[in-house]
Amino acid sequence: MERTAEQVAADHLDAVVRGDPTAMAADYAVDAVLERPGERFEGHAAIEAYFRTVPDRLGGARVVFDGLVVDGDVAAFRWHLEGLPEGVAPVAGVDTCVIEDGLIVHQRVRLDAADF
Repeated sequence: MERTAEQVAADHLDAVVRGDPTAMAADYAVDAVLERPGERFEGHAAIEAYFRTVPDRLGGARVVFDGLVVDGDVAAFRWHLEGLPEGVAPVAGVDTCVIEDGLIVHQRVRLDAADF
């Protein structure tokens, strides 16, 4: 049975919290696109390769989700990082995902300010 948009979003957020790059990438279609400020990852393999860099980029910080809203095939979630070193600017944003046939086909990351 195909996962609903709510299930896909919840599974993805759970994978991010667990820090599991393989599980994060498993939620994306083969030809999915992930857009971040100044970066674009096309295809499942490129998206998985990006997710493999996230734990090192986070250092000791962790992603905290502040809310999830699903409207039809679109999921949006606000997040912020906790545990950043003192003096590092806050990092937060909103991600919007389009979900089709039980997989993320497009994700856009919008940052409030600094990146991690």
